[in-house]
Amino acid sequence: MASAKRVLAMSVLADLYYVGYGTEKDLEQSIRYYRKASRFQFAYAQYRAGAFYLSEEAYIDHKEGIKFLKKAARNGHTGSAFMLSVIYNTGKLADKDVAESDKWLAKALVGEHDAAQTYANYLYKSGQVDEDHYVKVNEFISELNLDTPENERNQTVLSNNLTDIQWPEQSEIEVIEVSAPSITAIFDYELNRLKKTAPATNLATGTRIPGRTCEKMLRCGHMDEFEFQKMGGSIISPHAKRHAGFVAN
Repeated sequence: MASAKRVLAMSVLADLYYVGYGTEKDLEQSIRYYRKASRFQFAYAQYRAGAFYLSEEAYIDHKEGIKFLKKAARNGHTGSAFMLSVIYNTGKLADKDVAESDKWLAKALVGEHDAAQTYANYLYKSGQVDEDHYVKVNEFISELNLDTPENERNQTVLSNNLTDIQWPEQSEIEVIEVSAPSITAIFDYELNRLKKTAPATNLATGTRIPGRTCEKMLRCGHMDEFEFQKMGGSIISPHAKRHAGFVAN
């Protein structure tokens, strides 16, 4: 299927090679298939390729990683947009650029990305969002405030499904600096599935490698478009959809 240019098959192969399900772990093959699927504007594969270049020690290439995250974000992957906003705000993997951070964070907020909402809350409460800084985010928050009763304003800037983060505040005894989530914590949030290893199991694997199975990961069967979007959190572009070979319900 991957040889027939089915992007879903390419991405699944890349995932399997990455974690070593049903085969030996092979990062070279993994990134090869992520890149192949990315050529068809498949946001999920573009995000995975970007995360790969930012997290795998033997392949670290910040410029390449950011390039793939931007491609994924432009194709609707909100997690990639969020990661870009943090990268440009912290200046850890690229030069600090508030305008770029603002642009990508606003895109993630429009997509209702949970961690992006929490991050915007932090920026707002720490005074980094105003009419001159994080202009797009400020506009987004202002529009929300227009729909919020006055007595509820400033209590919760944005709603989110994550556990509310209690940012440190000034104390009468000592001053505690308010800091953003670390870049490591941000990547852990987005890459948690990438780092999982195969659980020990007695289930048949289809290979001679004991304990390796794709059952917990991809069900080893057909997957329709909606189900795959739930798994990857990505939006499939029309161009990619023509090559995906999704199974009809």
